[in-house]
Amino acid sequence: MTTSSEYEGAREALREHIGGLWVVDTHEHLSNEDERSKDDDVLIEWLRHYYSCDLVSAGLSDADLAFVRNPAKPLMERWARVETYWNAARSTGYGRSLDIAARDIYDVDGVTRGTITELDEKFRAARDAGGHYRKVLKDMSRIALGIVDSNLRCDREFFASVTRLDPFLNPWHRTDTCRIGDEAGVKIHTLADWREATSIILDKRFDAQGVVALKCGLAYQRTLHFKKVAADEAERAFNEIFDEDRAPAWRPGTKPARALQDHMMHHVMAWADERGIAVQFHTGIQEGNGNVIVHANPVHLTNLFMEYGDVKFDIFHMGYPYQQELSVLAKNFRNVFIDMCWGHIISPEAARRALVEWLDAVPANKIMAFGGDYCFVDGVYGHQKMARDNVASSLATKVADGSFDFERACQIASWVFRDNPVEVFGLSDLLVTR
Repeated sequence: MTTSSEYEGAREALREHIGGLWVVDTHEHLSNEDERSKDDDVLIEWLRHYYSCDLVSAGLSDADLAFVRNPAKPLMERWARVETYWNAARSTGYGRSLDIAARDIYDVDGVTRGTITELDEKFRAARDAGGHYRKVLKDMSRIALGIVDSNLRCDREFFASVTRLDPFLNPWHRTDTCRIGDEAGVKIHTLADWREATSIILDKRFDAQGVVALKCGLAYQRTLHFKKVAADEAERAFNEIFDEDRAPAWRPGTKPARALQDHMMHHVMAWADERGIAVQFHTGIQEGNGNVIVHANPVHLTNLFMEYGDVKFDIFHMGYPYQQELSVLAKNFRNVFIDMCWGHIISPEAARRALVEWLDAVPANKIMAFGGDYCFVDGVYGHQKMARDNVASSLATKVADGSFDFERACQIASWVFRDNPVEVFGLSDLLVTR
């Protein structure tokens, strides 16, 4: 029988150990520091995503959210519009992450009516002074390397990049095919041309541009089940892009038939299978309000897991709320890995419980503990702080109940925060000096 003192002792010791680790951040949406807007204040930057969705969920209208994001309006007028909803939601993971960032980065006691002006002044001063990424990502967060989504020109001091599959699976218009064709040096007239151009670009991005993985975000638009589709059926769908009623450059594009998406997914998976490449899949909760969650259940990917055995499937966001389904998938398939990116701020308690259960069911080399998944840098700090605390708590539970000892817990912490993503994405050469 465990005691609270055993748990607390293990948790504090693990917090200290994990706090000193340099970690790999598996997923970000950050631009380079010199690309940050100089016009945005702290409310605009911090409400780009995530917490803004909690505010809408709490009752904030779309019109009021637009007002709060309007830099032409006075800060305190905007705060007055959002304050009731901010206070209602501040105990969520999203809200807590921002309070942590305010406290630790700017020495301001959370985000409130009494602190928002001081917070904004310090936010602007830090941004304008430069060097904020190094302070937050390196000095404070101890992130050895972050994997950023689709930023091929990312700052290599901080990031490596993945490339999105979506443009190759989901061309909406003839102009999309022209753009891809120009990059590949291939005239696009047939589905075979499209497949060739896709392979050429992926080869170039991995070999010459240092891309470390692929990423699919189509769970926002459709189910993740990708059927095997014959080339002739996919060709008919592809040819619709060139229909004279759809092809003029001035006409808006139209979502392509699913047959084309399915066919191209299998083409890309075959490419990745030959090279043993990792592919990241968005699963579970979608950003924004009012989405169709069932589309994003990771079990829909099972046929891909079975067929493409040398593809490393990096399954995002804990699969939340499908954590148990993901547990079974990672247990059953050698090539399926659990990624907790975004997870610690979606629901800190769900993340803690999931990790405790996964450590019973899944080999510890199959789990990656942290990806900030933010488009603004201050959120990354708050998230990694919560992630370290969460993992310490989960591992302390296992130590206190006798599942394994403290040394094993420290080993697992190093695996999930660093060694596992290094192995999955082949990052050893990128971390030599980090």
